[in-house]
Amino acid sequence: MKKLMVFLLVVIFNLGCEKDKSQLTSQEKLEDFDFLYKELEESYPYFHINERLNNIDWLSRRNIYQDQILKTKNDNDFLKVLNSILDDLNNDHTDIYPTLNYNYFLKAYQIGFREYGLYKSYIEELEKTDTIKTNYWSLIDKELYEIEAISEDLGETKQESNLTIEEQDVIAIIKIRSFSYDLIKEDAKRLKMFFQKKLINYSTLIIDIQGNEGGDTSYWSDNMVNYLIKDTVKYTVNYAFKNSKRIREFKPSYFEKIYSYEDLDLNQVPQEIISDEYLIYSTEAKIIPKSKEKYQGNVFLVVDKDVYSSAEALAHFFKTTKIGKVVGERTNGDGVGTDPLLLTLPNSGIVIRFTGEMGLNSDGSANEEMKTTPDIFIKANSREERLNHLLLQINEN
Repeated sequence: MKKLMVFLLVVIFNLGCEKDKSQLTSQEKLEDFDFLYKELEESYPYFHINERLNNIDWLSRRNIYQDQILKTKNDNDFLKVLNSILDDLNNDHTDIYPTLNYNYFLKAYQIGFREYGLYKSYIEELEKTDTIKTNYWSLIDKELYEIEAISEDLGETKQESNLTIEEQDVIAIIKIRSFSYDLIKEDAKRLKMFFQKKLINYSTLIIDIQGNEGGDTSYWSDNMVNYLIKDTVKYTVNYAFKNSKRIREFKPSYFEKIYSYEDLDLNQVPQEIISDEYLIYSTEAKIIPKSKEKYQGNVFLVVDKDVYSSAEALAHFFKTTKIGKVVGERTNGDGVGTDPLLLTLPNSGIVIRFTGEMGLNSDGSANEEMKTTPDIFIKANSREERLNHLLLQINEN
């Protein structure tokens, strides 16, 4: 009897883990796309930038995308086409990532709501689907892209540490590969030890974030730059956004006080910002010091074309506050902003995230479009070569 019960439990478990056999109908897939199109049209800020940078008029391709959706034969095809449609937006914050990491996102936003009273709309949006649906689509995603993943894994010869600290005479070099939230707790201990005990021994600090595609802004705001300052650093952050229902739900603070680009002396705003299509929100951010004395040495932040998201935010912070020099090549942008919006497709239960605001540089230009321009350009064929060029310049001076 016990063996029979075990067998039944195994069968039930396996059935639960299998992909749902019922496929979406053509009508359901088309409804999901049309829902996505409408929501992006109302809220997404980067259509004009995508057209200027990549010559893609995404909104005008609606009929093409609908035809692609209708030609899909099954859910695998549908997910592949949906990813391709999102890829045409050319924005790394716009994807199905919350579907593939559903529990991670839900837990993170639940913690944020519990501790700070934030993210209620994010939780409600995620709860429009469930783990059964998201696991289903995650399995399909793995089937579609596992060959690429295996190929990438084969190319990796060793696992490098996320944080390395090198000391060369009077120069200290901190290299950080990622600002991922999962790495903060471990890395914070080493960073605190270095900044509190060792930094004073060096006349030059180099922070190398080449290849860093971001993670969590608190990685650097709470564990790095606050050790370099004596007084609280305040700086202005400006966002342009559309007056949509979804943004009102997810970003209600944006509507507390509305500005025009003239009010804020933003002379280089994109042409679309001048129209009535966009509103502007301005807020003051600040970094609280953890040091009693300001670091007196020279600080350099080394960046490259892969620096993105919260890593880009650090480059933007350096340029805005002039806490140090940005060195290298132009970044990848989209670092001035907050959490992307979430959108759950009604039939499939796929959760999509997308950028909800256009972060502006201090002159008004779009950070997504103009990125961060370094104070000192260094051309190089590799990240190591770029760092060595900087070291050479420092030693020559």
